[in-house]
Amino acid sequence: QGGDGVDSMSGMLGDNSYDDRSPSDASFIHTEAKPRILLMGLRRSGKTSIQKVVFHKLSPHETLFLESTTKIYKNDISNSPFVQLQIWDAPGNLDVSDPAFNAKAILGGTGALVFVIDAQDDYAEALTRLHSIV
Repeated sequence: QGGDGVDSMSGMLGDNSYDDRSPSDASFIHTEAKPRILLMGLRRSGKTSIQKVVFHKLSPHETLFLESTTKIYKNDISNSPFVQLQIWDAPGNLDVSDPAFNAKAILGGTGALVFVIDAQDDYAEALTRLHSIV
C-alpha cells in the first residue's frame, strides 16, 4: 500500500489510491479537491461492509468474508462526474485519546463523519466512543 504513518502512529494509514503523501503532510490535507467522508465506529460494526456494498457493488453476503481493517484506508470514489469523494475507513481500535493521534491530520478537512453502530450490539460503548470523538 502507498501510504505511510500518521506521525508516530506508524502503519495506521493505508491508501487504496496510491497517494504517497501522509495525511500529516500539509499539502495532502489542503490540496485534496474531493469531499472527505470519515467512517468510524467500534470493531466489527460494519464500516468497511457499508462502503463495499454502497460504492463497490459487493453483495451484502460477501461482506461476511472481509478482513478486519487494521489501518486507515483512503478510497477515492469517482463513479460519475457528479459523485467525486474520498472515503476514509478507520479501524475500530483507533484511539482518539492516544497522544499520538493526530486529530488535525485525520479529522481536519473531513466533510462528514459517519459513525457506524451495529444494531445487534450494546450501543452504550459505541455512544461513549462517539462522544469522545465529537
